[in-house]
Formats: sequence, C-alpha cells, structure tokens
Amino acid sequence: MVTAPLHRARRPLLAAAIAALLPIATPAYDSPKDPHFSAKGSWGQDYDDQWAIKRLGFDGGPDSAWRRVKPSAQPVIVAVIDTGLDWNHRDIDWKNIWQNPGEIPDNGIDDDNNGYVDDIIGWDFFADSNKPWDHDGHGTFVTGIIAGAWSDTGIAGINPDARVMVLKAINNFGHSRASYLARAIVYAVDNGARVINLSVGGKEISAIEQDALDYAHRNNAVVVVAAGNEGVDVGNYGMAASDKVITVASTGFKDERQAFSNWGRAIDIAAPGLDVLSLRARRTDTMRDISGVDYQPGAAYVGADKRYYRASGTSFSAPMVAAVASLLIANDPSLTHEEVKRILVNSARDVDIPGIDQYSGHGLLDARAALAADRDFDIQAEITGVAVVAEGGGQRVRVSGTATANRFASARIELGAGANPATWTAAGELTEAVMAGVLASIDASQFRGSPLWTIRLIVTHHDGTTRETRFELRLG
Repeated sequence: MVTAPLHRARRPLLAAAIAALLPIATPAYDSPKDPHFSAKGSWGQDYDDQWAIKRLGFDGGPDSAWRRVKPSAQPVIVAVIDTGLDWNHRDIDWKNIWQNPGEIPDNGIDDDNNGYVDDIIGWDFFADSNKPWDHDGHGTFVTGIIAGAWSDTGIAGINPDARVMVLKAINNFGHSRASYLARAIVYAVDNGARVINLSVGGKEISAIEQDALDYAHRNNAVVVVAAGNEGVDVGNYGMAASDKVITVASTGFKDERQAFSNWGRAIDIAAPGLDVLSLRARRTDTMRDISGVDYQPGAAYVGADKRYYRASGTSFSAPMVAAVASLLIANDPSLTHEEVKRILVNSARDVDIPGIDQYSGHGLLDARAALAADRDFDIQAEITGVAVVAEGGGQRVRVSGTATANRFASARIELGAGANPATWTAAGELTEAVMAGVLASIDASQFRGSPLWTIRLIVTHHDGTTRETRFELRLG
C-alpha cells in the first residue's frame, strides 16, 4: 500500500465539516447510572471504584463538572493512538466510535483517496489493516477512560459523546516505531481529530515524530502525552518533552506525585494515575507482561465477569486530560489548541510543592474550573534561570523568566532560606509584565547565611488571582 508522505496535503476533511455530519450531543449531562461509578470496594479497597475521575470534579453531584457541559455541546473526534480497541466490549457504544464519512465500508476501495483502504474506524499501522483490534488491553483501557458508555453496566467515561478514532500504532507487547506513531498522528490530523491522546513513551524523540507533532500543532490539534513511568527527567523522554504537547504526570489519593511518574520542566499538568478503573479488552491482562512489576496474573480483573480492569501509570492520567480537552471543545468548537492548553493549566489546582513545579506542573486537572473558565484568562509565572553578574561595582544575582497575564496587575520576587522557607524577604517588585526577560537584580549580600535559597515569583492578575513558581539556588 502506498501511504502519503508526512506533509502531503490530503483532501480537506476538516473537523468542522466532519462534526456537521455527526448527530447533536444530548443536553447537559446528569449523573451516570453505571454501577461502578457509584460503587466502592469492588476489589476490597476503601475508596470509590471510580475515585480518579471523581477527584477531577466528575462526581455526579449538583455541582459536578458534567453539569457545565452545555446543551449545545457538539461531538468531538478524539484520536487514541495506542494498541487498538476491543470494540465488542459492552461498555463501548458504537456511537462513540468515529466513522469515516468518506469511506464506503468493505468495498475494497480507497474511496476518500487518503492512502488507506476501508479505513472505517481508523487503522492498524502494524498489520497495515483496517481492523485495529486490541490484543494487549492498553488501548481499550485508555478509551474507556475517555468514552466508556453511560449505561446500566460497568463504568462511566468522562465524555460520553466523544467520537474515538482508533489508531493502532503500538503492538501487542507495548512497543512501537517512530514512523508508525508519526503516520498515526498525521492520519488523525488529516481526518479531523481535534484531540490526540498518546499514552506512549520512549527515550528520545525522533525527527519524524517531532515533524508529526509540528504538523498537528500547525493544524490546531490538541496533543496530550503521558509523562512516562520511569521516575526520570522527562526532558529526554520521547514526545513528552516536546513543547507542542500537553505533558501529563500522575498523582495519588492525596494529590501527591507518584514515584513512578517522570518529572521535569516539560510537565504541564497532573491527573490521578493510581488504581484507575477502566475496561478490560477480551483475553488480555495488560499488567502481566510488564517487566519489573510484581504482579500475579488476573489480579487486576474487576467484576464477576472480569470485563473491567484496574491499573496505575501516567498512561491513564493522560486520557483524563484528553477527555476534558474534548469537553472544552464540545462546549466551544472555536477554541484553538493553545486556548485549550491555557484553560487547562490556568484552571489546574495547585498541589504538592507550592506553585508551578517539576512534579505536577501547574497542578491537578480541575474539570469544574476548566469548564467554567474564561477562554481569555491567562497568567504566567516562570523563573528560567539565575546568574551572578557584576553590576554597579558589586555582585548581583540576576533572575530571568516570565511574569505576565492577560490583565497584569503586579508581580513580586521574594527570597527564603532553605528548601521550604518559613519566612520570606521582599527582593523585587514588577509593575509591568515581563516576557522572557529580567525579573529582578538582587544584591548578592542578601544571600548570606545559608547554602540554599528559594526564590519565589508571585504574579497577580487584575482579578486577584495569583500564580506562583519557585527556584532553588544552591551556593558554592
């Protein structure tokens, strides 16, 4: 089969045109009736079965995040680039699977001339087939988090009106090739996906993967990537390190960063990633073949019929962010990918280390706040570096970074001794926004008395909202 080169312009299957062919979403959601949504202790635990999405604000109560989905919300195409899908699972409704409007099923002809014959619901890039079946379970699990059907059985997905494009670019053993991932990203963009979920890692990003991410970015797709589960700096960890994506870390029951979750400056946001409940694909046991994991076969099965599964990892935090991104676009299809990211990070709830940090980024995904947010609201606080410079006959510490907001009020720099200061000293005040510039120039004498100092930047929006970030400076 001849496939299109990476930047070939295919026929204009824009998301808006495809959305027009889809039925209108049901009015604002009530509380799901799925048994596992209201259950607790299904595997002997002392917390709710679907605690993870409830932690984000999807609790089914009168102020549930679902109540903020508009009656006019439109279905949104979400590409899940993963191990495929068990489309016969009873918690997968066929209305939630994307249907290629330009393809006539099973006629053996590439009707839409996109290089893929009979690609009705997506593509299997490993088998070069139009049947992206899931023999591993990972992709079905991820899909369940995003779009598990609302019914009288099983679990509740975050967006019950999503249209999932099934793109198998990871094999049955969790491995992939850069070329397959890149082709899947381009396919998703060319066929109208507004959101792309990539719960996949790797040591370094390849040129072809970066090229594909650039293509998605230019074409207004929101790309969500799992941070990875090696507990290492994400800076050299595949697509998660790219500035063209939303990189998602994992938190636990108390909103604390999980030890397995990769960390670093590329982390944008966090979501629960511990003991998450979702769908089990037929004849799979996803955790069984993961090296280094102490796991007994079948231990993660949930339910008398074993159709459900629980697992931990950033792979399952990312689809929560992807699903909320799809709800934002469902409410307002005019949102750009940059606006979606801005809403998600600015509405996140600060957790763990105060301020923006390398473990949870801007904080924990807050679906309630995101779905109620002003699309224009923006506040940024970042310290990018500290340098000692000669100035005015003495030594000063120059602090660089960004302090800005769409309605900037003020910003201030403060110093505190140690890693977690009990008291702070004023070290600079800003009355005008700074973008990638000098935030403060501090007399070096203010750093006497401690080998470790924390520099804190606090930016204040005109509405009183503040954003904080910290930087540790170790002397000597």
